[in-house]
Amino acid sequence: MNGNESQKEPTPVENRPSIFMIGSSNVGKRTLLSRFLSIDFGDDSDSVYDEVVHGWTIDTKYYTADVSVWMAHLHDDLSVDDLPMFHQSDALVMVFDMNDLSSLTAIQDWVSRTDIQKFEILICIGNKVDLVPGHPVHAEYRRRLQKDEKSAVDPYSKITEY
Repeated sequence: MNGNESQKEPTPVENRPSIFMIGSSNVGKRTLLSRFLSIDFGDDSDSVYDEVVHGWTIDTKYYTADVSVWMAHLHDDLSVDDLPMFHQSDALVMVFDMNDLSSLTAIQDWVSRTDIQKFEILICIGNKVDLVPGHPVHAEYRRRLQKDEKSAVDPYSKITEY
């Protein structure tokens, strides 16, 4: 960097374009976020009422963007009107557990009474499909785990691929 260039100050997380992630407790929102953001939430963030925000730099070969990712647990007392990040978000990510279809029903109920048309991007993720017995993904996941256990010194080395 030469003397004419200056280091750009990062935009505060609260002022970045944002992604709002919502779903019932224990559907895997924290796991998805920890993998996207390469962070560990630890055990101190298990409260049903947590609203969490983290910064994320999306870096592709076409562009780089600093965004904030807000996460909230879907529960009966949640009013998105009380959450400022809901109104400033550009993307909505709804997560449900494929093993617990009541979590999908909760998302459907929430959507029926929430204006989601304001979001430019809508994503719904059915998580934990690898745990659904009889599902082709479950069978393939188990097959690959067994194959890796037989052929690798460390049987868990390739699990993160799946």
